[in-house]
Amino acid sequence: MVRFSIAVEGDKDLETYLLVAKILDEHKFYSMQFYDHVLYRPAWGLAISVASHVKDLLVGPVTVPANLYDHVTNARLLAYLQTIGPGGVLGISRGAYTKSATAQQVIGAVEGVYQEVKRITWAPSFEPLIYVGTSGPLLTRLASSLPQVRGIVVDNLANPTYVGEMRRWIDEAGGRVKELIARPFTYITTDDDLDDFLQVLVRYVIDLVDGSPMLNAAGIRSEDLLNLDEIVKERVLENFSVCGTVDDVVDKVEKLLRAGATHISFGHPIGPNFIDGVRTICEKVVPSLREQFSD
Repeated sequence: MVRFSIAVEGDKDLETYLLVAKILDEHKFYSMQFYDHVLYRPAWGLAISVASHVKDLLVGPVTVPANLYDHVTNARLLAYLQTIGPGGVLGISRGAYTKSATAQQVIGAVEGVYQEVKRITWAPSFEPLIYVGTSGPLLTRLASSLPQVRGIVVDNLANPTYVGEMRRWIDEAGGRVKELIARPFTYITTDDDLDDFLQVLVRYVIDLVDGSPMLNAAGIRSEDLLNLDEIVKERVLENFSVCGTVDDVVDKVEKLLRAGATHISFGHPIGPNFIDGVRTICEKVVPSLREQFSD
């Protein structure tokens, strides 16, 4: 079953998050994922603020740097989400804006959160939904071999060829039933001028993708991102985002799903107007995809 989610940054007001959550809930989206980037407001607080206002939508921080909180804190906050709403989701990664964790530290954080959740007696018994955020083969394989990990989430994954590589690494590690969540930056627009979006996208590619094999797979070097020419601009847009008209976005996401992604999380910034962009994804993009990929 293909799943659809929205990923949001911590730079908006609470009223915006509540409205987006309501829209996603009404359109049967799977989750509302909050980036936990230390440049913005903490994702846990935002997720907790929204959780009691939804009926079916899962909410939570995806992904949290493994070194940002201890596993007891993450486990208790995840359990608290479970008590006040329909359920929570947690993603754990090496971290982009903190001291990068090792692959083993990420695995240790996952196991620690899982074990602590199972020790908690004040929350309803539940199976924690934990993702690991990564785009490299080592951590992908390690995480995919863990029964506690529900899936792998990959920021800015919009390259169908790389989706196929990620799917292969997951499957080879024994994770055939695990989700592969592609979380490309999304920008719904009929305007051909993408310069403003590209500026935001490049900044995040530098922060989130630089050093990853995904960059090489896109035919881009780190230094290219500091001095963009037309070829590099085109490669950045093509490999790390889904953007353009509704038809453009549907076509690109179709290719990601056919290549092996099983869950699409449409990522920040969504469109010139964030709310309008979310509505367009819910009302025009996802219905077409559900029609094609329903079981």
